[in-house]
Amino acid sequence: MSGPLDITGLIATGESQTIEFKKSLSEQKEGLQALCGMLNSDAGQGIVLFGVAPDGSSCGVEPGNLDKAQRSLSQHIGQKFDPPITPVIEVITVKNVSIIAIRASRARAVIHHEYDGRAYIRIGTETRVLSVAEKDIIRKCRDRDSHNGPWKCDRCGSWAGMLASVEFTANGPRKTYRCSCGGEFWPAL
Repeated sequence: MSGPLDITGLIATGESQTIEFKKSLSEQKEGLQALCGMLNSDAGQGIVLFGVAPDGSSCGVEPGNLDKAQRSLSQHIGQKFDPPITPVIEVITVKNVSIIAIRASRARAVIHHEYDGRAYIRIGTETRVLSVAEKDIIRKCRDRDSHNGPWKCDRCGSWAGMLASVEFTANGPRKTYRCSCGGEFWPAL
């Protein structure tokens, strides 16, 4: 999720599994719930645009100190997401209005994120709370230590049915996930 955002292109595309529009910063809670849901989906990434109405019109965020608004969002995200996320928060001017864009992605080693004590999931353009059973299913699919396979290398793309290599560390034996190419094996979803 690096590089400059094409806000005009994102707005033209509309809301989706990985894009959410919020008209105002007063909808911060709903926007961050949506971001949490996007991170917990298989895509593992998302963008929330504050200052864009649900119909795609650019209305801009409330006038004021945009630097202060970014700091406030950053602090709120730091307090409410568990495990913590490292978002990119930027102000982008489109048609003489300011839009605040927040984008983030889930690290592969993270099973799921919670926002304000709840885990959310994004399906299409709907965001809802994950049930305990759904969290368990996600954990089983993403937790490398409990996953039985198949496995796929993130560098070379090779597949392994089972991982049987064990590394002995100071903390005891651990599964290793290294591929001979130098990449790492991850559960193939």
